[in-house]
Amino acid sequence: MKIQVMLGTVLLTSFLSAQAAPGGAANPIETVCSSTVAELTEVQKVERLIEFVRGLEGATFIRNGTEHNCQEAANHLQAKWEKHKDKIGSAKDFITELASASGMTGEAYKIKFPDGTIAETKEVLMKELERIEQQ
Repeated sequence: MKIQVMLGTVLLTSFLSAQAAPGGAANPIETVCSSTVAELTEVQKVERLIEFVRGLEGATFIRNGTEHNCQEAANHLQAKWEKHKDKIGSAKDFITELASASGMTGEAYKIKFPDGTIAETKEVLMKELERIEQQ
């Protein structure tokens, strides 16, 4: 009920402002909707990528030749993010600089899916980032 009242108040205020504006104004509903849809920050995108990894049930993550479950992989990426986030400027940088390969060996991280296919983590996360950014 409170949300409806607040939205009604915002719409009414936008409508009244539009009526008072010289030369006509934009549709108040478009004004409200466009102003309330916020793009994700780069930090939020990184957080979503880590949660995406955490949710890949049945997948096996291969890091330096050792297999890890999705929870362990997400925890590892979270730890790397926490340690280095002040040096990372974007979600894409997070993928290329932290989430794609071992900092110790340079070996690419891989994901083995339940159907047996194996892909480099970089490719999988880049596709997921693209999906996130298109929402």
